[in-house]
Amino acid sequence: MKTKILLIVTVLSFLFTINLGFAEDDIYYARCNLKVIKGNYITWVNWQSTKTMIPAGTRLNVVIGSKGATITDVETGKTYSLDTGSSGDKYLEKFVTREQIDIGGFPEEVQRNIANAIAKVGMTKEQVYIAMGPPAWAGQNTDAMTYSEIMRENLWTYKRKRFAKNIGVSFDTVSGLVDRTEGIWGK
Repeated sequence: MKTKILLIVTVLSFLFTINLGFAEDDIYYARCNLKVIKGNYITWVNWQSTKTMIPAGTRLNVVIGSKGATITDVETGKTYSLDTGSSGDKYLEKFVTREQIDIGGFPEEVQRNIANAIAKVGMTKEQVYIAMGPPAWAGQNTDAMTYSEIMRENLWTYKRKRFAKNIGVSFDTVSGLVDRTEGIWGK
């Protein structure tokens, strides 16, 4: 009898320790609003026309693959396929980070813009990135660019959807703030 109880306690302890497969080492946070297409697919192109997104700051379990990752929303258990554009952690960091993302310190208007996934004049690069994610173009296709390389560029182009007008965000070279947008909905 004691052996059976000990066995049950051991198994339950193991299950709670592994947290259903989500080891703390695998936990990341969405660096930005991640645009979801085709049910559960996220691509480096980051199509802006999609209505479904994983909000910035969402706690995620990440399993890294050969040219992307599988990410699971820790709260909902929903799993997504993430195409990072190129292989390696330096490309994954465009989408997820080990650091928690907190937009609470931003002005209320910026928080609304982030929640609506739009860029407005006066926002910082970080705020635009959190709101809209990685652009498809920043001096070149961003599939093989790192987060740091993208952040150094002052003109970002986002793809709205295939065969539609692109979205442009220009940053002032001195202040680093958005000085012009083109093609933004609700502008």
